Amino acid sequence: MRSIFRRALCALLCLCLLPCAALAERDASGVRFDVAFSMDPQAFSPEQRPLASGLADLMNILTLKGSLDQAYTGCFDLNTEWMLNGEEATRTTLRLFGTEAFWGVESSLLGDEMLMVNMISLLEFSMKMYFHLEIPLQRLTLLISPYVHTSAFEALGSAWQGVMLSQEGERTIPYDQLLALSSQLAEIAEGDRAFFYWTQAVGMEAGYDETLMEVMLSLPEWAETILDEEGITVSIKGATETWRTGETTLFTRTVEDSVTAWSITLPAFPNGYAFSAFYNGQPDGEHILQVRVEDDYGDTMLDSTIKANNIPDLTREAPITSPFSLEVEMTGDFMEEKLHLLFEGEGEGNTFSLRMLNAATRAPQLTMFGTLEPTTPSTVPEFTTAQLMEGMNLLSMNDVTLTELLNNVAQPMFDGLVPILVQMPASTVQSLLDLLTEHGVIDLLLNGGAAEYEEEYYEEEYYD
Repeated sequence: MRSIFRRALCALLCLCLLPCAALAERDASGVRFDVAFSMDPQAFSPEQRPLASGLADLMNILTLKGSLDQAYTGCFDLNTEWMLNGEEATRTTLRLFGTEAFWGVESSLLGDEMLMVNMISLLEFSMKMYFHLEIPLQRLTLLISPYVHTSAFEALGSAWQGVMLSQEGERTIPYDQLLALSSQLAEIAEGDRAFFYWTQAVGMEAGYDETLMEVMLSLPEWAETILDEEGITVSIKGATETWRTGETTLFTRTVEDSVTAWSITLPAFPNGYAFSAFYNGQPDGEHILQVRVEDDYGDTMLDSTIKANNIPDLTREAPITSPFSLEVEMTGDFMEEKLHLLFEGEGEGNTFSLRMLNAATRAPQLTMFGTLEPTTPSTVPEFTTAQLMEGMNLLSMNDVTLTELLNNVAQPMFDGLVPILVQMPASTVQSLLDLLTEHGVIDLLLNGGAAEYEEEYYEEEYYD
């Protein structure tokens, strides 16, 4: 039951946020969209169909339109309108705007209130929800916020680049510098709050969050074990660059005739895990990334493959004329269950269709279709942290501010939700209740199980 909800949510977010991936590296880019959905519960496995049926009844009457503008600085402005059955009374606006780290939220359901969300604090909040209430909110946070990933590795990446990528061409990175770097990386990992919560969010459900941290903290010991006394030698032969320490090859990369290929093979860490990865990118748009982690018994912790074909850049490729696809496979002890997602799509002019398929039967489970039109924003999105902090901090409330928020949004929330509930299918309501019951939310509301959590929900520190 959890699987279908998680996968449907993942698919929906991927579909809705697909334009975002193409909007970087220009002063400002934008896209307008007008889309609808089609979900077929019969394309799901028999045990998933009851829940899928309720969700499908909602998705099939839902329409979405809006615009997304983004600046090269990372500022963005997403304006959307949702409707059910085309009924004007159900029109609901939602605006998300801000920077990578701080988001502002406005909606017709909130009246004149503006909320502010700190993305790092949102991940912390999500982990506390999972730890105390077993509600896996971190899954959603990891999907919607690229910042929780980039911020987790920002300090680590800066230290790495300062030593490993400070020079180009053939070179030798001395042993002493590498040992110092390994100690620095371990110290950063141990003290970096963003990295700590990222490891929890990614690994706690599978029981590997401590393992991930152990790998980072053991870097000095690992480096002393694997490094040759000369350090790492970087050599270049033709189009191929190779990194070696002694007789051990750690990394190779070849860039030739628009073909890029690289591979990483790392000796086992002190806790027994060995990491390897391979990438191949072809000029025809085919890209394959494989990542594998094994323990010292040869058992697989993670085996993942991502295949992408002709993924379009929506700000540059209009109309979309080539079919495109994305396939993700993940297995191993790190996963609660095998994950296999398959997407495909095509376009003509400004129209497009994107489908999530049943990976076994290739039957379309969820389809998103409509129009996408690249635009040039009339105003470049520019927001400061100070501007966003004027909104009510959603994750840092006390009794007074929470009461104030509820008083301010009660009437617009009521006015907006009543028409939606009138149009919402009964099967959808039942599916949502089933999900809330499964995750313990209903029991929490009825029995007051949040008492042990108290004010911890609202703790937050800001990251500039």
